[in-house]
Amino acid sequence: MADAASKSAREPGRRLGMRWSTRMLMLLAVLVLIVAGFGVAFRLRPDLFVEVKAHYGSLVSAFINAPENEAVRAQLIETLVGVYRETPAGKSLALRDEQGRVVGRFRIERAEVSQVARETDDPKARRRFFVDLMGQGEMWHESGGRVRFDGGAKVTYEIDFHIEHLTVYTHFTCIKLHSATFNATHVDNFLARLFSSVVNDAGTRAVEESIRPGFTIVTRDDGESWLAMGRVGREFVPRKGPNPETDADCDTISNDVTLLQYGFRDYLGPFEMYDGDELRLTLDVSAPPGQETPGVDLLLVNESDFRRYEALYPHALGKGTEKLELSPLIENTNTRSLRFTREGIKGNYYLIIDRTPFGRGNQVVNKAPCEVRYYGRIRRR
Repeated sequence: MADAASKSAREPGRRLGMRWSTRMLMLLAVLVLIVAGFGVAFRLRPDLFVEVKAHYGSLVSAFINAPENEAVRAQLIETLVGVYRETPAGKSLALRDEQGRVVGRFRIERAEVSQVARETDDPKARRRFFVDLMGQGEMWHESGGRVRFDGGAKVTYEIDFHIEHLTVYTHFTCIKLHSATFNATHVDNFLARLFSSVVNDAGTRAVEESIRPGFTIVTRDDGESWLAMGRVGREFVPRKGPNPETDADCDTISNDVTLLQYGFRDYLGPFEMYDGDELRLTLDVSAPPGQETPGVDLLLVNESDFRRYEALYPHALGKGTEKLELSPLIENTNTRSLRFTREGIKGNYYLIIDRTPFGRGNQVVNKAPCEVRYYGRIRRR
C-alpha cells in the first residue's frame, strides 16, 4: 500500500509477481490522494516541529495539550498549515503491492488548502481547512499492464494535535468529503479498456473509502516524520526502508524496492540539490531464482528533461530518437548496478529506471520481472 502504513515482512521465497483483484488495484492507486499534500509538506519541513518544541520547551507541552487553551492550539495549527501552502507541486508518492514493493507513482500536480472560517471568533472553527488535491499516476497490474490515471479529492479536514514524550501527533479528521474522482486514462489490456467505466467507478469508491478515516502526521523531536492512516498515537510503528542506511551524515530521500516489469519504468526524485550538496545513489537489480537478471537503463536528468520525458512516455518515446533530446548526468544502459556520487549540481534531479523497449540503450529483451533496490541520499553542506 502507500507509504502511510507499516508493511509486512517480505517472504524470501515468494515469486516476483502479483495476483490482485480490481478492488486491490484501485485501493493501491488512490490511498495516496489523502496523504499527498500534507505528507510532502512535512517531509519538506520536518524541522518545524523541532523549532516549536525548542521554543516552548517540554514543560509547556502540557499547557499546549490542554483543551482549554484552544486559542493557542488554533494559532499553532494555522502556522503548520502555512508551511503546507508553500509546498510545491511535482512531488510523487509510491503505490505498492501486497509485499510493500513499489509498483507505480502518484504525482501531485495541484495541492491547495484554504481555511474554512478564518475570521470567526470560534477557535475550533479555525481548525477546519478545505483541501483540493489533483494529480496523475501510473502503476503496473499483472493483467492490465500499464494503468495510467488522473485522480483528485475535495475534502474538509479538522486538524488537531497533541505532544507526548517529545513526539507530536497531528490528526486530520475528515469532516466532509465534497467530491472524489478517479479516471483511468490508459490501460494496456484491451478488454479492460472496454470496461473503463467499471474501473473508474471502483476507483472513485476506493477514493471515498480511503479519505474518510483521515490520517495522522507523526513527528519526532529529531525531525523524523511519518504519516499513518487514521488516528494513531504511541502505538504507531514507522515503516523503515528495506536497505541499510550506511551514511548517517546524509538525508535519505529514497530507500526502497521497486518491482519492475518488462515494458515499464520507474523514477526516483525529485532530489532537491542546493549549493554545496552531494548526491549519492546506490542501486542493484536482481531477478527471481534461476532466471537471468535483466538490465535497466538509468538516466539522471534535471526537472525540465524529466518533464520532457514524461510528456513523451509511453507512446511517443519510440517515434524517433530525436524526440529524446535529453542531457543526462548519468546514462547507463543495460546495467545491473550503480554507485554514483556527485557534488556541484543544483536544482531538482530525477533518476529514471527504464525497462521499456524504447530505452536509450535499446536493451536486450529479457521479460523476467526484477527487483530494483535503491538508496538515494543527499549530504547537506
